[in-house]
Amino acid sequence: MKKTLQPLISLTAFFVTALLSSTAGADDTNIELKLGAFAQTTDATVSAARDGGEGTDLSLQTLGHNDSETNFWFSGTWQFSERWQLWGNISQFDSQGSIDRNFYFEFGDIDIPTDIESVDGNLQVDSTFNADLYILNLGYQLYKTETVKIDAGLGVHVVKFGMDIDATLLANEQSESLGSESSDVTAPLPNIVLFGQWNVTNRIEVSSTVGWLSLDYDDYEGDLTALEVEIDYALTSNLGLGAGYRYIDYGLTKHGDRLTSSFDSLFEGPTVYAVMRF
Repeated sequence: MKKTLQPLISLTAFFVTALLSSTAGADDTNIELKLGAFAQTTDATVSAARDGGEGTDLSLQTLGHNDSETNFWFSGTWQFSERWQLWGNISQFDSQGSIDRNFYFEFGDIDIPTDIESVDGNLQVDSTFNADLYILNLGYQLYKTETVKIDAGLGVHVVKFGMDIDATLLANEQSESLGSESSDVTAPLPNIVLFGQWNVTNRIEVSSTVGWLSLDYDDYEGDLTALEVEIDYALTSNLGLGAGYRYIDYGLTKHGDRLTSSFDSLFEGPTVYAVMRF
């Protein structure tokens, strides 16, 4: 719980500070905070190759993880001038899985032999997967009418992926460890962002955000495609409810001294949220 709350508190503090420091003499200042739940379907594949080897692509479903989870997220927008806005989002995903099935794979220092099917006993694989996503975008207004607004800008997705795997052979009421391995990647992925907003009525607002990136730098290879559509309904001038759909596709590889770690993760699904405006 602490792991989830700390970044949420930090981002909340940032936007509250921005609000307090900018309200004096700034009639066009606008702060918007959203807290929501994401009923996401996750399709993730990981691999960890040692010493230039190939490694084995392992999906979360193969490792016994659920492919659907509901997670909370938080976002905030600061319209700090007529044309400029700053937008941030935090979401986190954790999943655990366990399987009891004999199959061959390589994951870092874990090297299950190809003849595992002929071994007397059962292979048990326990694993933990986590994905922490921190997004910050700076947008500039390109076009605006009474009902439509279009912004473009630059952003950064700081992604932190991690996978821990333990392999154990169970035979004759005894257990033998076949190895443990941890693989993780943390990297900032800059991206191009396009944001559109349509005020359908005084109470109904439709918005969409598109982000894209494909970039190789230093020891990293990364690509990102993000799409989000939301519909807000204003209950009052300060409070509203909304629903939408998210699609976020990450590909990230780190070439380390010992391991080459790769994470391909797709998060998609419906989301609902409450919004506060100041």
